Amino acid sequence: MKSPPATATELKLTRARIQLLLNQPFFGALCLRLKLVPGPVPTMATNGSVILYSPAFVDQLTKAELEGVLCHEVLHCALGHHCRRGGRDSRLWNEAADFAINPLVLKNGLTLPAGVLIDPKFDNLSAEEIYARLNQESRGSGSTPNPGAGGGANQGQQGATPQPQTTPNSPPQNQAEPGGAGPANGEAPSALAPRPGGFGEVVDAADDQGNPASEAEKSRQQHEWQIAADQAVQLAKSCGHEPADLDRHLRETRQSKQDWRALLRAFVAATTASDYRWTPPNRRYIASGLYLPSVERTGVGEIVVAVDTSGSIGNDELAQFAGEISAISDEAQPEAIHVVYCDAAVQSVQEFGLSEPVQLEPKGGGGTDFRPVFQWVEQNGIVPACLIYLTDLCCTKYPGTPDYPVLWATDSRRTAPFGETIRITAD
Repeated sequence: MKSPPATATELKLTRARIQLLLNQPFFGALCLRLKLVPGPVPTMATNGSVILYSPAFVDQLTKAELEGVLCHEVLHCALGHHCRRGGRDSRLWNEAADFAINPLVLKNGLTLPAGVLIDPKFDNLSAEEIYARLNQESRGSGSTPNPGAGGGANQGQQGATPQPQTTPNSPPQNQAEPGGAGPANGEAPSALAPRPGGFGEVVDAADDQGNPASEAEKSRQQHEWQIAADQAVQLAKSCGHEPADLDRHLRETRQSKQDWRALLRAFVAATTASDYRWTPPNRRYIASGLYLPSVERTGVGEIVVAVDTSGSIGNDELAQFAGEISAISDEAQPEAIHVVYCDAAVQSVQEFGLSEPVQLEPKGGGGTDFRPVFQWVEQNGIVPACLIYLTDLCCTKYPGTPDYPVLWATDSRRTAPFGETIRITAD
């Protein structure tokens, strides 16, 4: 039985993929991994296995724009956006992912439709970092993300809108929220609903049966895309068409994330004075017949915690950071914890005593200057065991290197010129 003849839209898509193979072999090779299937979406959408497209949308694009949109979808997959959303709002996640990849598409000489999401302030940031900033901005403006879209993968709530059925051989069958998140408060805005600047969505990965992918399955799919991207880069290089500005982004998607809480605790623990004593002996070795000295740790002195209140740190990060500082206080037993809130100047100070829970109450909201905190420490005659600064590091006004240890806790990939820098991520 003969297959039905290809439609004009299908021929247009086929020609676009052929042109990508010839002119943009990195994108062309990866695009061949995705089956093109027409479906009920306003523009296009991918789950890492298929690209679901609206024939009407494809028909209205120029040839150059169609190639650009296909590359946009390919980058969603190559950077693992279909596996990295977690519990984030799906619509806002798509926005953040678009801000991350659209500049890369344009830097490679491709064309995108009018109204594309581009903002220089998001240059070189990951989708997660951009999402955190967009989320902060939406809260600051009084709006909130879609309440029905925040459910992560495998939520499986009764009555929830089902996961789009997205398998390698069958595309999503509806426009429901990925990850099993359903309507909330009578509203069910879709991750695939039209949005300004949106022309190529990404939905959560699914397994071979079309169910929401488990974390193990997501890890497997992301790993496969990483291998495919590496192979596509080598192919493009052999053809003399190495993709521009993609190596770092591809590399960062596979870097393991260290537990910032463990790093924070280890930093404070390193400032705790310790000594050896024979009474009592080290219980860990008694069962082996060895009597070795135990380590005696004494509490640290005063700790200074500085909080950048220029509007760069979100409420989620603040809450988790405060909880971790409280837990560390219980363990390290500092004499006092001074919390200094600073934007371009010190705005307020809180002090917490031994084992007292830390409750952060930020004040400020102007520019950023790191020097006032260190000046405050000196003016108040404090000799801290350590200083921990929570900030996005969007500032160049640093003091000279102090005599005490400094840890910069940041939600960005920037690194401070002195001290240690760890990256925190809100759960």
